[in-house]
Amino acid sequence: MPLKQSLAAVVRLVRRSRGLNKDDLQGVLDQKHIYNLENARSSVTLDTLEELASALGIDLLTLLTVAASLDRGQSHDQLLKHLGEEGSELDALGIMKQWPGEFHEGLLVGMPAGRRTPLPKIQAIRACRQRGMNQKETAKELGLSTATVSRNWKIDLE
Repeated sequence: MPLKQSLAAVVRLVRRSRGLNKDDLQGVLDQKHIYNLENARSSVTLDTLEELASALGIDLLTLLTVAASLDRGQSHDQLLKHLGEEGSELDALGIMKQWPGEFHEGLLVGMPAGRRTPLPKIQAIRACRQRGMNQKETAKELGLSTATVSRNWKIDLE
C-alpha cells in the first residue's frame, strides 16, 4: 500500500484520539484539505505536514515513522533500528560533517540548474567559434543542440 495511505490513516487516528474534529484544525488547513489528506486523495508537503503535526501535538517524524512502520508491517522499534543503521551509514559517508557547508547565513546555498557541459565539448565549441563558425554551424558539426552551443558560446576558458 502507498505510504500516503498509511500516513492518512495515522493522521486521522491521531486527530480522533486527541478528541479533535476537522474544525479544530481550521487555522492550520481547511476542512476539504484535511478530508483529502485523511482519505489519501492528495499528497502533503513537508511544510504542511509539519504544521499539521504541530496542531495535533505530535512530532512530524513520529507521524512519518509510525506510518512507515505500519506500512512495512514492522514494529516501530524495528523501523527505528533500521533508520539508526542507515543514519550511521550516512555519517560514515561524511554527510553529518558536510551538512553545515550547504548553508550560508542560515540559508541553503543554491545550486545551478541542469547538467554542466563537459569541458571537452566547451573546448570544441570554442574552437569552432575561433574558426569563424556561427552557432548553428557549430551545433550541426558537433552534433549538439543549438541551446547547448548558445549556452556555452561565450564561455572564456582562460
